[in-house]
Amino acid sequence: MENTKADKKIDDFKILLVLFFTIGLAEIIAELFVNKTFIYILKPLLIPTLTAVYWKKSKQRNYYFIVAMFFAFLANIFFVAEDFNSIMAGAFFYLLYRIIVIYLVLKIVGLRNYLPIFLGSIPFLTVFSYIGCLTIDELGSALFIYIIQVLIMSFLGGFSVANYMIDDNRTNFWLFLSSLLFSIIQIILILKIYYISVFIFQPMAMILYIFAQYALYKFMILSEN
Repeated sequence: MENTKADKKIDDFKILLVLFFTIGLAEIIAELFVNKTFIYILKPLLIPTLTAVYWKKSKQRNYYFIVAMFFAFLANIFFVAEDFNSIMAGAFFYLLYRIIVIYLVLKIVGLRNYLPIFLGSIPFLTVFSYIGCLTIDELGSALFIYIIQVLIMSFLGGFSVANYMIDDNRTNFWLFLSSLLFSIIQIILILKIYYISVFIFQPMAMILYIFAQYALYKFMILSEN
């Protein structure tokens, strides 16, 4: 009986994982062809599906991570609209998501040495500062949120780089990959919204977003194990 339950749990997990990447692929195609109807339907489904994958796979079920995913879900809903107020609301919820993620990372990994983190943050700060200089006039009232996002993502990027350089295990690799992909997404979206809009930017950002979220999920599962 126990083996049957375990097998069913594994089957449900595989189905949900396949469903997540199927929705992701469909969303990328919808972004590529700018099909707003499918984008409105598919984009909000990504995070709940990945959360269900985590719920099935995890043995400990960190509820802070689930709350963080809820904020990411809200951010996705607001980002779909693409008007200024919706983008600001989405950026706010995304900021809450990042804050909880940093809390989780620090709680799981621990803060060991400040110098490697500071050195690892420099490349992220440099790139984000350059992007900020390019778009400072267009950012307007969004500049404050952008600065906070930059500081948070630069810290997380520097932390993940330093942590992976010190101990290059699988858990730290997935954290590093997630942080790197999220940073690239931030650059692409800021350029798209405030500087230059290229049609391939949005599908590219969506590809990176799917794998960034999956990488963060892998980090959580491996850290729990």
